[in-house]
Amino acid sequence: MRCFICTFEMIRFGIPAEYTEKIIQLSREQNSIFETADNNIFVSLPALFRQSYSTLHGLIMKLSDSKNQKIILLTPKIEKEIEIPDGCIHRLPDMFSGPFVFFMGVFFSDENPVFIFNPEKITGRLK
Repeated sequence: MRCFICTFEMIRFGIPAEYTEKIIQLSREQNSIFETADNNIFVSLPALFRQSYSTLHGLIMKLSDSKNQKIILLTPKIEKEIEIPDGCIHRLPDMFSGPFVFFMGVFFSDENPVFIFNPEKITGRLK
């Protein structure tokens, strides 16, 4: 699976490239985790992890059952793109809650672990 990697505070995130339509530069402040405007859904990682709401970069992600809607996921800047081999994403224990319910699992690399987003869980929460 190809993923875009970004870091927020001490946590590394992987955004599956298959859900990403394009990467844009953007500056937007938001007061909650999920906001909608102009048929777009904005998801703020800093808000999700109860940090500062202001970010400088974003990803536009496709909804899986798209009706021409998009998710704009506000993130720190994209550091790199990596290929994660099949079977190397480990499922998170069920006891993980809070913002971790939006992840499909974790990939252990030579650096810090990478939590892999599950965009379908984000879109399921928004419906």
